[in-house]
This record gives sequence, structure tokens and C-alpha cells, in this order.
Amino acid sequence: MRNHEYLWPGIAALLLALCFPVYWLYVFHLSSENFMQVYKADLLKLSWSDLAFVLIGALEVYVYLSLRRSFAERLQSGSAAVLLLVMTMLVVAFHATVVVDLVIVFSGGVMPDAQLSMIAETTVAVALGLLFAYAVVAFVLAIVLLLKRTAASGLLKCFAVVLLLCCVLQFSIFLSPGTIFLFPVALLLLAFYFLKEPQELELV
Repeated sequence: MRNHEYLWPGIAALLLALCFPVYWLYVFHLSSENFMQVYKADLLKLSWSDLAFVLIGALEVYVYLSLRRSFAERLQSGSAAVLLLVMTMLVVAFHATVVVDLVIVFSGGVMPDAQLSMIAETTVAVALGLLFAYAVVAFVLAIVLLLKRTAASGLLKCFAVVLLLCCVLQFSIFLSPGTIFLFPVALLLLAFYFLKEPQELELV
């Protein structure tokens, strides 16, 4: 049955809903005074926060791929599945920025401050670009889910609304920290969706 088949994705979504706000609140707390200085120092060493960053990325990828599989099993059109695949690729690229830490650390971790600053600024710019692209794709996905013609899971409708709000906060930049608290709500809805009994979905 579907509730057994999607047990692990449901658990992964619950774990992500817990880990996501804890990690990002920790990051915001550390970098509240001077983000770039804190980030430059972090680039020179590996820490538990780097492992947590990778773990969160892995959980998010697993949840999205599981949701994509769920959609593919019951949707007549693959538009939502394609959007989820793009979101997954953007998440992988965003969390792959940890490779910069690995390269610097394993190359000795010593370099001129100007060079380190350039690497840090470039990495942050790329990461912000990926987050913006993710928000655009997620916004489109939310609209697609809300505009589907047939009655579908109320949880998916709620998920789409919360995801849409997350994207709006992300676009506003100044309100983007609000996603720390709102995105876990979307993840909880996904967890319940994975763990509940199947319903027929149809998307155009």
C-alpha cells in the first residue's frame, strides 16, 4: 500500500522539517554581525555545520524525488514532475557549494585574504542565484498545483499555498528569513501526504 511505500519519504520530510530551521537559525545566529567574515573563516575548516548542510541537502533531494515519483504514478501530465526534477537539480547545485570548503581545506587552507574574499563573494553570489532560480521554479510548481482542474488531495493544495508564500518571501529578500519558519510547514504537509492513503490525482 502507498502509505507503506512512502514511509521513508514521509520520515525524511519530518526530519527535514526539524533540521532545516535548527540549522539555518544557527547560521543566522553566527553570522548576524559580519556574515562575510564568518563565512570566510568557515571556508578554511570543516565542521559539523558542513555535515549538517550536506545532510539537509540529501534529505531535500530525497523528498523531492519521492514526490516526483508519487506524481508520476498518478498524474496524466508530467509538468509537475519536470518542475520537481529542476528543483532537485538546483538543490544539488546549491548544496554542492560545500565542495569549495573541501577544496580549500585539502589544499592546505592557507591563501591570501584577497583571494579568499574573492572566492567567498563568488560562492555567495552563485548560491544566491541558485536560491532565486529555485524560488522561481517552486513558484511555478505551486501555481501548477493550484490550477489543476480535478479535485485532488487537500494536503497538496495546502502545500502549494505554503510553497507559494515561501517563494514570495524569498523574492522579497528582506523577508526571506521568514522561510526558516514557513518552509518546515510545507515539509510537514508533504510528510502527511506521503503517509496518508492514496488519492487519485490528475494534472494538466
